Amino acid sequence: MKKSISLDKRFILRLVQHIMAGIIGFIIVFAITGSNIIIDGLYGDYSYTLKETDRNREYEESYLFNNILGNNISNIIRLVAIRTQMETDGEYDSEKNVDVTAYVNRGTSLPGDYISASYKLSDLLKWAQAGFEYQVLDAEEASQFLNSYTIYTHLENNSVSGGMNSYLNSQIDNNIILTSISGNSEENGSGSHTVLINRYQSADGKNIEDYVSSWSEYEELCANVVEAARDLELNYSEHLETLSYYNYGNTNIRYYVSRSIGGKTEVYTNVDSLMGETTGVNIAEVFEDYGKYIYYCPYELKYESNTLISESVIQSIIKDYDYAFPDKIKVYIGVDTTYPCEDEITQGKEGFLQYVPYYKELYGLGVVAILIYLLIMIYLIIKEGHVKYNKKKNEDGTESYEGGIWFSNGITLEAKDKIFTEAMFLITIIIIALPIAVLFALPMKFGSSVYNSVFYPLIAAVCLFIADFGFGFGIYSYARRRKAHELWNYSFTRWLGKNGKNLVVNTIQNSNIVIRTWVPYILFLLLNLGLLTLRTPGLVVAIVIDIFVGISLYNINKERQEIINGITNIKNGDVKFKVDSNNIHSENMVLADAVNSIGDGIEKAVSTSMKDEKLKADLITNVSHDIKTPLTSIINYVDLLKRENIDNPKAKEYIAVLDEKSQRLKQLTEDLVEASKISSGNITMEFQRIDYVEMINQTIGEFYEKFEQKGLKPVFKYDKDSIFIMADARHLWRVLENLLNNVFKYALENTRVYLDLKVVEQEGINKAVLSIKNISATELNNINADDLTERFIRGDVSRTTEGSGLGLSIAKNLTLSQKGSFEIMLDGDLFKVEIIFDEVI
Repeated sequence: MKKSISLDKRFILRLVQHIMAGIIGFIIVFAITGSNIIIDGLYGDYSYTLKETDRNREYEESYLFNNILGNNISNIIRLVAIRTQMETDGEYDSEKNVDVTAYVNRGTSLPGDYISASYKLSDLLKWAQAGFEYQVLDAEEASQFLNSYTIYTHLENNSVSGGMNSYLNSQIDNNIILTSISGNSEENGSGSHTVLINRYQSADGKNIEDYVSSWSEYEELCANVVEAARDLELNYSEHLETLSYYNYGNTNIRYYVSRSIGGKTEVYTNVDSLMGETTGVNIAEVFEDYGKYIYYCPYELKYESNTLISESVIQSIIKDYDYAFPDKIKVYIGVDTTYPCEDEITQGKEGFLQYVPYYKELYGLGVVAILIYLLIMIYLIIKEGHVKYNKKKNEDGTESYEGGIWFSNGITLEAKDKIFTEAMFLITIIIIALPIAVLFALPMKFGSSVYNSVFYPLIAAVCLFIADFGFGFGIYSYARRRKAHELWNYSFTRWLGKNGKNLVVNTIQNSNIVIRTWVPYILFLLLNLGLLTLRTPGLVVAIVIDIFVGISLYNINKERQEIINGITNIKNGDVKFKVDSNNIHSENMVLADAVNSIGDGIEKAVSTSMKDEKLKADLITNVSHDIKTPLTSIINYVDLLKRENIDNPKAKEYIAVLDEKSQRLKQLTEDLVEASKISSGNITMEFQRIDYVEMINQTIGEFYEKFEQKGLKPVFKYDKDSIFIMADARHLWRVLENLLNNVFKYALENTRVYLDLKVVEQEGINKAVLSIKNISATELNNINADDLTERFIRGDVSRTTEGSGLGLSIAKNLTLSQKGSFEIMLDGDLFKVEIIFDEVI
């Protein structure tokens, strides 16, 4: 047999295992977040790997800073390219003309006489938002559609300097010469054609068909209009978002881009002071003062920068948007290193400051934690089922294990091992999955700020700790079940198969019930369905049959209700009640006869019980009477011996013992007789108006000397001087006497005994509530308060004190007989009795 493991040791090892899991999670996440950083950028989150070469560098000199800056420069160059499509003089221009063919082919050069049309920017945007509608023309309509035409062609002005494509040329004022040639179309084609409905006209007030001479040209121009409108709609949304993103107040990056086309210079910047006239302003110095800057001017062959970003990087970025940038451009990029704004640059700085250069060493520490984790887990799996659990003592003196421990095949199993095996695996998966899901969901929900936070590794540690708790729940329960061969026994699949089998067996065994219930019900349904197919006649017959069935069910339930009423009467004590079976039929007749037989049986049992109780009472009375006669003689002779002048001290001691024990036996016989009379109801009550306060004071006075023997000090408090109740004076005196005797016998010496008499309103009736409280000399932890009012039950379990065990029982029964209530309450060693009577005026 394997050596067992203590419960405390297992707890400590499991705790260490969970802590190791948390440490492993902390190390992994700390190493990842310490060597990687997530940036919440314009187009979503993106990550950078922090390089070890940055360890001894300032942030602004690091590769991280320059990578983030390079990414933002790419965004800014794209923003400027889009602004050239949307703006004039730095403001959005809805009236800006767009050459659709040149725009669609902005990345290439077009021949000098290409077919195109110019539209207002706002018209193309609205057209794209509203959608494009088409119409199909038949052969005759199609032949008239392009019958007469004026071809509008665009010729490039050859006076413009080279290096520009057709799209740049289209943006130069008066640089496009529009020529027209009129005539009749000779290429109308045959058959039907699909044409684009002109929701908007060109800037010249013409339709698409006015610009073409053939269907091939028409279809090509329509495609260019649609493509240009849709692309501009996307760029318009991006324009608004990016412009706000790189607003001066939202970013630490400053930019100034100027381009010259056809002698006109356009400026795009987010620095308000540079948007207007800049004569006399040294823009280069302005950007140098920001801290980090880049200046690029290709036509001057200048590139200046104090960053790690090379000229080739800027050239490659601008090359992607060369349709927007001629050779004559100037690009200024600066980073305000005072960092007045929260942006990607500052996110990078926060991550840079958290850089963990020794993350490889951390992985080594993680491997050690994993080894410790595995060793503990393997050891605990081996020891599972051999754990020493704590035992507890039951009220009956026996011992049992705490926490629902049970055994199977020599293996110790826990209460949780009775959960279905499948449910155990499901609970395990849920406990593991939830914290892991939370760990991954936090960055997705709250962005990169959570991922880059110093608290994220701690969150990971807590999540892995909880997840490992779930893993331990499953793996250790599985180990115990496997060792005890209970894995299948507590499987839901087995339970389902077993109970499914029992269902079939019970159905077969109770075939009479099935036949009597389900077969008529199914036949009734089939009959109704069959009658409904006969339409109106069948419906009438079905209604008649249903009414008949309803009346029958009503009568059956009415008979059953009579039987239920009979059961209720018998339950309430009328055991002689009989159910009238003359008007009961079918199975209800069997029930009625059974209920009547139950009444007879209960009546017989009650009669027998009463006879037994009477015999007990008679026996007690007779025995007590037989004992009383010789006991009286013994008491008298002991009294005579006490009067003799006996010098022998031993003899005097023996006489004292005889006197004490004979008096105790006399009290016991009197208590037995009284208890017997009370239980059999053989007592008479003479109710009268009693001053409760006065009677309690008298009783305390009777016990004052006895209480002084043990140093007990009675403290009696009452609401008013006279409180009256209706009770039997003699029996009430006995109740108080028994209670104070109980205090004298069992109260802790040299303590106070509190008696409180209050008038309390309960349910509109004034109640006189007497409570007696004392501290017990013996422990009351293993005693039930209700048991103390049972016969022969004593608070002194060792029975070292005198007492019959009848005092409280007699007190309670006499109180109840006088229409009062009696309750005992225990609170640690505090013993409290509460007696309640109705107050009378």
